[in-house]
Amino acid sequence: MTHGFAQKAETNYEPFDEKVPGAKGNRTLTQPHVLPRNLQADAGARIGLAARCESLHGILAALPAAGQCALLVDTRPLHRSLFGDMAPDIAGLYRGTPGTPVANAARAVFLARRHPGLRARDLCAGPLAVGPAMDALGTRIAGLWATPPTGDAAFDALAGVTRDFLTTHPYVDGNGHVYRLLATILAPRLGLSARPDFTLHPRPYDHLMSLCLQWYPDHPGLLSAYLRRWFTG
Repeated sequence: MTHGFAQKAETNYEPFDEKVPGAKGNRTLTQPHVLPRNLQADAGARIGLAARCESLHGILAALPAAGQCALLVDTRPLHRSLFGDMAPDIAGLYRGTPGTPVANAARAVFLARRHPGLRARDLCAGPLAVGPAMDALGTRIAGLWATPPTGDAAFDALAGVTRDFLTTHPYVDGNGHVYRLLATILAPRLGLSARPDFTLHPRPYDHLMSLCLQWYPDHPGLLSAYLRRWFTG
């Protein structure tokens, strides 16, 4: 599969200080560890990460079906492969992993620009909720892999995985890269294929993805329809 470059999207995923109400006041969850931000600013670094994503995608695509499924059910080895040398203390770790620098890592999605109908900030899953959420998502992916839906149901299934992965936001950083690798491997199993401009790096989608994610609970069909912009089948 060939992935070209696309215009940078307007959605930012950043660490933050989140006040959590408690019996005796507020507790502050902070997360100082992020992947180097010069990856987004330096052209050479962007090309290097793009090449790394392409290489890992090629390895994934060549694996037997069982090996592919295992890495979609638990994506931590993918995250470690992509970012282990950039941030070895957090690569391959879910937020909320006890005894690690990400044990109390809170995350939120911020929009760089205001758009009608969009909230400016969305909280991602809390650290303690990440592990159970990813276990549940892994179980669902295994079921889709074993008995893949077809037609419109395939887009609905991909939309559900997309929504749950991105709103859980299991890693401190690099979630989009892992999601796009996951999507490009899961899609063929569902009878879908990524369009050439569905880039692994940088992210191809814009604020419309955020809109579909925010409205998913009441209008899940919006995300399914939006994914037809990036996948065919």
